[in-house]
Amino acid sequence: MTQAWMSAAERIQGRATAAPPGRGAPRAVWSVTGSDPATRSAGQEARRLVAQRRETHLVWNPLTGEIVQLLPATRRGRIDLGGTHLYEQHVDHGLEGRVCLVVAVVARPDTPFTDGPMRGLEPVLGWLDSWGVARRWNGALLGAPEGPGTPDESSVRAWSRGGHFGQDHVPGSGATGPGHVEPARLLAPSPAVERDTAAEQAGSAFEPATAPNGCRPSAIA
Repeated sequence: MTQAWMSAAERIQGRATAAPPGRGAPRAVWSVTGSDPATRSAGQEARRLVAQRRETHLVWNPLTGEIVQLLPATRRGRIDLGGTHLYEQHVDHGLEGRVCLVVAVVARPDTPFTDGPMRGLEPVLGWLDSWGVARRWNGALLGAPEGPGTPDESSVRAWSRGGHFGQDHVPGSGATGPGHVEPARLLAPSPAVERDTAAEQAGSAFEPATAPNGCRPSAIA
């Protein structure tokens, strides 16, 4: 059963882009906030995105499991995902698809969030599943051969199939995130993904690749 608002998420009301209903395959886009999940909460990042008028649907902190929802699934986010020119018309790809759900992960692009604990991932994936987003990663993989045609043509073809995408693989995107995430771990999580809270309290389970001194500028374009 589809729910416009995710029951497991805290709600912070944002504003949506006014747009007609979309058509085509459902999509989920993963971005990162450019901040440290050990020092910034999902709520803090959600309020920042609202203030900057760049609302996503969800903001998720994989270290704590905190999930905040800004927009219902039936509305379009205000974050700029990317666009291309097709048939002499500008196409805003964020407005395509029956739904185009954007998840902002509290993380940095240089520290892949799939390398650490991903608490709260299953409820997020379950909600995306309920809206018909196929558990298929359509962004480019490291070492994968390029498809036929130009990079723009390949990305548009992949986009048309729907499924899950990194923000940097939306056609026409200028984003640098989410970085080199591991799709197999993100979309097919094992019980090990949801690590025991008590065990985590006994020792740090997530060590960033670089020691942060606070929040870096957002990687969301």
